[in-house]
Amino acid sequence: MIFPIKIFIYLIGKNDYNHVMAQIWQSGRWPNFVYDSAAVEPHLANAMQIFGEVQGVQAGIDPNDLAELRRMQIVQEALASFEIEGVSLSQDEIEASVIASIRHREGAAISRRSDAIVSLMMAARNMKTSVTEQHLCDWHRLLFYGIEVENLGAWRSFDIEIVRSASAGSHDVLYKAPPPDLVPSYMHDFIAWLTDETALPIPIRAAIAHLWFESIHPFSDGNGRIGRALIEAVFAVSNPLPFSFSRQIEKEKRDYYAALQAGRQEGRGGIDATPFVVWFLQSLTRAAEAGRAEAMFLVRRNRFFARYAADLNSRQHKALTALFSQGPERVALGLSAKSYRKITKTTAPTATRDLSWLEQAGMLKRSAAGGRSTSYELLY
Repeated sequence: MIFPIKIFIYLIGKNDYNHVMAQIWQSGRWPNFVYDSAAVEPHLANAMQIFGEVQGVQAGIDPNDLAELRRMQIVQEALASFEIEGVSLSQDEIEASVIASIRHREGAAISRRSDAIVSLMMAARNMKTSVTEQHLCDWHRLLFYGIEVENLGAWRSFDIEIVRSASAGSHDVLYKAPPPDLVPSYMHDFIAWLTDETALPIPIRAAIAHLWFESIHPFSDGNGRIGRALIEAVFAVSNPLPFSFSRQIEKEKRDYYAALQAGRQEGRGGIDATPFVVWFLQSLTRAAEAGRAEAMFLVRRNRFFARYAADLNSRQHKALTALFSQGPERVALGLSAKSYRKITKTTAPTATRDLSWLEQAGMLKRSAAGGRSTSYELLY
């Protein structure tokens, strides 16, 4: 059975949209998106600085580790982009599909939805030309591979409203997208702009492209996920994003939805996208900071093993490798005798001796708590 012709958003406060009346695409200024360069410039500078720092740190990472980091980011991007819409994917299946896709660079066979989703993500991250209508429709087919959805791989044939909840009334409509008969011409204009607009800085171009696409809402479903893949594709023509942006958006999704609506107001002689562009650049900066931290974690891990690996026995190496494999949050929790025994399958006396030796060697620092509460901070 095919369902919804409405998209439901639960996260935005009622008072945020009481002023919504005529839709922005009904304005005589549509689709002239503009922004306040003075307001945007500091945020653009910050984003570009952190972006460059991430690339610099990653340039110094071992190629194998960098490849692993790239795989992890694709997985994060897929999981987070779906989570924004309240849809959970199997991380194991996505990871397996990413590995298969990378190994078969000519294109892995698609046998399940996770393969199709990863194909979409990889296509966006590897984009070398401007996005076309064909790209978008292909992505829609991949997004809903094996799922019955109306107008698969084509522009929608019905109206779409974004409302607060499934039981909302007409006064609770947050945004009404253009009617289906206008979508083809609106998308034609959008694709033409995307192809011809080369003067804008890429982050601003990506922000406006996303806002414009979401304002048209051309598909029956999946507009948010395809719109976020579009962000990846805009960056990829120059340099792929070296981190997951959707993961940051997922953390800030209430503000994300509010910023989208705030960027659909008349002003400055056009559609004033300034609020959305500013939010986009600020969120991009936070995503880049998280990406820099991830890269630095790998650098510090590699330095640790380069310095100490030869001195570790097999149990110690296994425990520390397992700890690092779970990421910085787990490393920050440290090691205890209990967790050491669980990882290495060794006895309590042996665990105590191994941990004491690691402490004396300067790799661990014992916590102030004693007895069974004793834990060790990893010094790396």
